[in-house]
Amino acid sequence: MRSLDNLNLNEKKIIIFDMDGTLIDSIGVWNITDQKLIEALGKQKIELDIIQQERDTFLEQHQQEDIYLAYCGYLKQKYHLSGSEKDILALRWSISESYLKEQVDYKEQSEIVLKELKKRGKILALATVTTQLQLDIYEHINPHIRAKARLSETFDFILSKENLTHKKPHPEIYQKIQERFQVSEKECLIFEDSYLGVLAAKNAGIEVINVYDRYADLDRDKIEAIADYKITHYGEFLNYLETLYKK
Repeated sequence: MRSLDNLNLNEKKIIIFDMDGTLIDSIGVWNITDQKLIEALGKQKIELDIIQQERDTFLEQHQQEDIYLAYCGYLKQKYHLSGSEKDILALRWSISESYLKEQVDYKEQSEIVLKELKKRGKILALATVTTQLQLDIYEHINPHIRAKARLSETFDFILSKENLTHKKPHPEIYQKIQERFQVSEKECLIFEDSYLGVLAAKNAGIEVINVYDRYADLDRDKIEAIADYKITHYGEFLNYLETLYKK
């Protein structure tokens, strides 16, 4: 792990951001959603940290094309949920919808970092396994994201779950961005919160800044063992930018 002082931002043409947990506070939404889902269909109340750990493990170990449908099948079997996998997935979406539309927000000062990087001529890319449906909600409905930094106006290129064959930690999502802009690994920089995201960046051979998210604490040691840099909040990166451009 190196200090941000060692980061050569001037050589970076493409700055790539993950979405959930990195730019926006959303991981807790899915923990609450799955807790309510299990309670509604399985008549059990499972602790939020257990739900997250089990979901993270499932997503890490499985590669199905429709990973969230498969995850609902896992929940159905483990917690004896009533209904088909598709019914469970539909209810999961219904539970989460109001949170996504009304409550999810940018992490503090993250939108300021986006605007500062854009002002400095950097190409911004969004690389997320979030579905296009969720991105559409953020783009057209969510008042916080629309007011602070609309996705379509902020990012030069956006990749969502539908654009991908492989999920993180496979490096495909980052390699597609490289191919799109014809840039080398050295010309890219990635912001990621989770272990799988950081590992995907390393598998792509690209420098990565780990953005602290408390929902990734279970993997903190693994993250810090492989990340190139870390920030606990975006104010740290703004301080770095201020110092860099004063030179």
